[in-house]
Amino acid sequence: MLSSLSATGLGVLMLVLFGVFYFLSILATVRAILAFVGTCLIGTVGFLGGALHATALWISNFMDSVTGWAFAAPVGGTVLVIIAGVIFIHDLMPKKTAGKRTGWAGIALAALLIAGVSGISQLNNIPGGVQNGVTNARTVVSGG
Repeated sequence: MLSSLSATGLGVLMLVLFGVFYFLSILATVRAILAFVGTCLIGTVGFLGGALHATALWISNFMDSVTGWAFAAPVGGTVLVIIAGVIFIHDLMPKKTAGKRTGWAGIALAALLIAGVSGISQLNNIPGGVQNGVTNARTVVSGG
């Protein structure tokens, strides 16, 4: 049954599981991974993906104008990606326990990477790599 879902369908399922686990306050690390991967799989598809993309672009443009005014270098998107990435990775470290913020940091990080605002081209390729990996895994599992 799961192998019949598209990559976007799996992304929606992952975000629904993130919501259920968040509501129940269980499996913090799993729900953080589900949030990040689910958001990467949705990408810019549908209302939710489009809204996340538009919001990430708006926040990035706002931060670009703030950092451009304050430091004469518009690097707001890069700063946001670094902050979200540090929070997400730090909370997933073995000696640190993921908390309620970790899933939201994963969603924010994925949305910023999908919008391509990091200023680091290799980071902007992560959501596409996640989508390709899930598509390849689905192909292997379904046997064709």
